[in-house]
Order: sequence, then structure tokens, then C-alpha cells
Amino acid sequence: MTYKTSWNGGQVHVADRWFPSSKTCCGCGAVKAKLPLHTRTFCCDVCGLVMDRDANAARNLAALAAASTTGTGVAGDRGAKAPKPRGADQKTRVTHPSRMAGAGRAGGTTLSRQRQTEARDRHQDTTTPTLR
Repeated sequence: MTYKTSWNGGQVHVADRWFPSSKTCCGCGAVKAKLPLHTRTFCCDVCGLVMDRDANAARNLAALAAASTTGTGVAGDRGAKAPKPRGADQKTRVTHPSRMAGAGRAGGTTLSRQRQTEARDRHQDTTTPTLR
């Protein structure tokens, strides 16, 4: 997107991964603690604004992009940091290898890649023969 935008003379603004665009009221700036995905209408508890959740997020992202362009000192500025709700700077889910991943074949050996492909391509005939 960056290089295609530069072809047309535009700018790309990237929001922080944890920027609460859906949970922030575009009218007063109040941030909700929780907003489940099944809730499709944003209702502000402070100012009473009611609008579509996606439209609210779009307005917040547009304001973030405008703030990063003008440099007003809000969260959209390049030097400013947005709060991270869970304190995570990296992915939050840790994947563990399965217990059987290292087992391989009996004796701990594994097949070469070519033999793995051949073994996977073989199909055992499971139909029962009928006599005529």
C-alpha cells in the first residue's frame, strides 16, 4: 500500500495495533472498557452518542490520521504511544508443539521429504472385493 499510495501522491497512516478505534466515542473521546464483537451499535455512556460501530471506528481512524498529519500532540502523533490494554507488545497466544510432533516413525527416524510425499500420495484400497 505504501508504494502504491506514493504513486498517487498520498500518505499512509498506520494505527497502532492496540488503538481502541471501536471502543472510543468519536463525539467526546470516552473509551469503553469492553465492547464485544456481537455489539454492532456503539452507545456512549458519557455523551449518549448512538451510531454504527464501524462508522464510529472510521471516524476515530480519520481523526487519528488527521492528528498525525497536523501534530496536535494526541495519540496519533508519531512520538506518542497508545496504551496497550494487556501490556502485550507481541502476539498473545503461545503455540506449543504437539506431543506427537517429534515422535516421527518408530525408532525416532523421519522420512525424507520425497518419501513423505510418496507415502502421503499412496492410498490403500478399502473396498471389499465381491465375487461374481
